[in-house]
Order: sequence, then C-alpha cells, then structure tokens
Amino acid sequence: MIAGVAFDLDGTLIDNAEALSVALSKAIGEFGYRAEPDEIKKYLGLSFYDIVSKFIQNPDRVILEKIKEARKKYVLESISGFRIFPDALYALKALKELGVKSAVATSLGKDLVDSVIKGLRLDSYLCCWVTVDEVKKPKPEPHVFLKAMELMQVEPESCIAVGDREYDVIAGKKAGSLTALVLRDSFSIYEKIKPDYILKSLEELPDIISGLNSKL
Repeated sequence: MIAGVAFDLDGTLIDNAEALSVALSKAIGEFGYRAEPDEIKKYLGLSFYDIVSKFIQNPDRVILEKIKEARKKYVLESISGFRIFPDALYALKALKELGVKSAVATSLGKDLVDSVIKGLRLDSYLCCWVTVDEVKKPKPEPHVFLKAMELMQVEPESCIAVGDREYDVIAGKKAGSLTALVLRDSFSIYEKIKPDYILKSLEELPDIISGLNSKL
C-alpha cells in the first residue's frame, strides 16, 4: 500500500527553477566567475556545493559561504514571484483527501526552504519537509528521501519519491521506494534512469496511487 509521497520541491512542486538559476548565476558572477542560468538549471537537484563546483574548480569554504549568502539575497528578492504549479496543488489536495501523506525532500538549504514553503502555504498540505542541511549526503544519495520517509513514518516500499530531475529518481531508487519523474522541461531526462512512472502532469499521481492501493 502506498501511504506516503516524498516530493522534490524546486521545479517539481513550485515553478522557481528559472529564479533559482538566475540567483545563483548573479551570486557566482559577483566573485568574478561565470555561470549562465541555463547551464545552472540542468544541475538543479544537486547540492549547492556540487552545483557551484561545476563552475568553480575546488571552491574553498570562504568563497562558498560568500556565494551562498549572495544567492540567498537574490532568491529572497525574487521569492514573491514563486508559484505552486497548478498540477502540484491538485495532487497535494487529492493526496490529502486519499489519506496519503506528503513530504518534501529538497536539495535547497534550510535558510530558504522554510520561507518558501510557508510563504506559498504549502505547509497546510505537508506533514514534514527535509532539507539538505539535515542529512549527511545530498542527492543523488538517498538520505534526504529516507529522512522524509522516517518523519512520515512510512516505509520506503510504501512510498513514492517524485521529482523532475534524474538525481531525484536515482536517490529514490537508492532509498528503496517507487519513483516518478514529472516532465517539466528539457532537463527532465529519464531514458537512462528508468523511473517507475513518467508523468506528464502531477495530476496523474493520485490516480496511480489509488490504482495501486485498490489492488491490495
């Protein structure tokens, strides 16, 4: 029986991939490096360090902290433009009606996640959320999904991990759950990772779960 869903946040539930990419691009640019938003966007889902390392070779802790603070400033400036995807809102409401728990497992830091989730009132649909700052290793390792499942009190085999990037699917598979990839943009790649479900819209998710649970 599927009792819980662990969602990625950025690009999966909320439409902010462009804003996050632009914010990090500006932050990196402040320190004399170059990273185009479109290049950053394809790495969203990885940890902050892993993304920055794609553009700055072996960045030290000082420069990382400075870039992180600059990124936070730019993200908070744009947060009013974030919005929940309509299909995500539909899915969250439907899952709540089905009695299926929803959680967020994100690679975004705690310094931003609380503001985003509460600002968009997603907390009314979520039983919990876990950030990359609360686990040992980021995606594509499974720790953030496993922590979300633990807080939901749901076993991995009774959960679906949902995201819009291959890193989400890899992490979900390592966690031992079913996986679903929602197709959001050209970087929602699935050919090599083979998620259990490929979704054109999150509106498909409640019906999939209802179908699985009805077979029991």
